[in-house]
Amino acid sequence: MKTVSFTISVFILISGCFYQKAKPTDLYPDLSKPIKNQEQWQIDSYKKRIPNFIENPIGFDKIVFLGNSITSGAGDWNIRFGLKDQIVNRGIGGDITGGVLARLNEILYYKPRAVFLLIGLNDIFNGDIPEIEDDISYVAKNIIKIASNINKHAPETKIFIQTILPVNKSQFESVRGFYPNHKMPVNDKINQINLKLYELNSENRYTIIDLNSIFLNKTKEMDKKFSTDGVHLNDSGYELWTNHIKQYLIELTQ
Repeated sequence: MKTVSFTISVFILISGCFYQKAKPTDLYPDLSKPIKNQEQWQIDSYKKRIPNFIENPIGFDKIVFLGNSITSGAGDWNIRFGLKDQIVNRGIGGDITGGVLARLNEILYYKPRAVFLLIGLNDIFNGDIPEIEDDISYVAKNIIKIASNINKHAPETKIFIQTILPVNKSQFESVRGFYPNHKMPVNDKINQINLKLYELNSENRYTIIDLNSIFLNKTKEMDKKFSTDGVHLNDSGYELWTNHIKQYLIELTQ
């Protein structure tokens, strides 16, 4: 009986080690299933990026930057912070809060040291969300839901929610040649979502980092010197962002 018990124990131990090293594809969203409110260009971007994540999984004991093209556009965050292989970029161009919720399993499995979340602009930038009257609450609640899901399944992971950045309408129009129609100015909606995040985080379960205010110009829009098109950041913008949150990275990597 002792021999059988020992054999079973060894088998369980080996199986556990194998599971930790495995790269199960079910950690990633089924790309055949639609995500609510995703537009076709966002679907195309999502489908292009997810296979890259499958080939290059997060791994354990990492710091994850999670978001849309603004996060993705930074490239290798390790270089920006002078680190080596500690930060993983999980930004997808055009991603929305629903898209992040659909791809959280990888985060929950690898239980990173920390997650820096910046998401929500694409939910509202192209116009009002169809069939959702109060999209301000919808986006803010989804952001908190992302944080809550991570906290529930990976309680040791430190969660940093970064406020949505402002936009610059005139710069975007100048560079892109158009600007979406909105019932409410985008920056007003962004401000209300950001305020809602503080309200929903009344118990201070997550650390909210105010990124929005550091990018504002005198007219309370994205300062052109930090942006390529009024939405996305240039090198100066990423340098400003990096310097603003560097204190948190120092604490996480000491």
